[in-house]
Amino acid sequence: MRRHLKRLAELTLVWSGAPRLALAGHRSRTLILAYHDIVPFGESPAGDASLHLPQAHFAAQLDALASTHDVVSLADALAPAPSRTRRPRVAITFDDAYRGALTAGVPELARRGMPATIFVPPGLLGGRRFWWDVVSSSHGGALDPSLRHRALDAWRGDGDVILQSVEVGRDALLPGYACSATESELTGAAAVPGITLASHTWSHPNLTAVEAQRLDAELHRPLAWLRERYERVLPVLTYPYGLQSAAVQRAAAAAGYEAALCIDGGWVVEPRSPYAIPRLDVPAAVSPAGFQLRVSGVLS
Repeated sequence: MRRHLKRLAELTLVWSGAPRLALAGHRSRTLILAYHDIVPFGESPAGDASLHLPQAHFAAQLDALASTHDVVSLADALAPAPSRTRRPRVAITFDDAYRGALTAGVPELARRGMPATIFVPPGLLGGRRFWWDVVSSSHGGALDPSLRHRALDAWRGDGDVILQSVEVGRDALLPGYACSATESELTGAAAVPGITLASHTWSHPNLTAVEAQRLDAELHRPLAWLRERYERVLPVLTYPYGLQSAAVQRAAAAAGYEAALCIDGGWVVEPRSPYAIPRLDVPAAVSPAGFQLRVSGVLS
């Protein structure tokens, strides 16, 4: 009932014309969207339900964006906006390099000629399961908040340690789309016009909890690895779990990153720190009306 009432309220806001008015007020601003995985047509949802967006929904969101925003590359989104723009700018990003994002999401972008950036943790490539999907598959598709806190604090967000420590879900089977891509799949996606790559650290730990030596390695290794293999690599970082601190920001700058993105915060507001740039996370359960309200700026 609560979900039904929420969606009814979202539809009412859309019918009121609020998105059109909000877009007019945001026409000189920039929004960076954060996606994770795309569920290919015909596949059933698995893992952490909040992260796996059906391909049909993703395609509909791209078409909606095309009608209201200028879809630009992340590099353009991070540059100063033109002084006069008719519509807001939006950039599309993916965290984690899920196979579904590369094999189902990138083709949808290519069909529309839209750019995007994939943030890659190279140490997790090769069809590996992400710990949050393994654990969520045993808890109805949701991650228990207390377990998440323990995983990020006591176990420092280290997937191998977490899966060795949890008592349930270790043997969960996940469909291929819900696992990490292979290097070959990443190479195929990187060859698509408009697709750029960037760093999501080497192995996705909680950067605020690791020791200085590992922090340095987690930041330096992925950028070097990507640059050795691919041409279109941005010196940009996304923080695993969205966790960062002043010390992590300084380490990112020292490692050669020119910018770093959070997982929340909404619209890019000037002036801004280059190492705490906001994004709008797109949850898999968002309704079409809810998506419209969020990308127009009516809802945060």
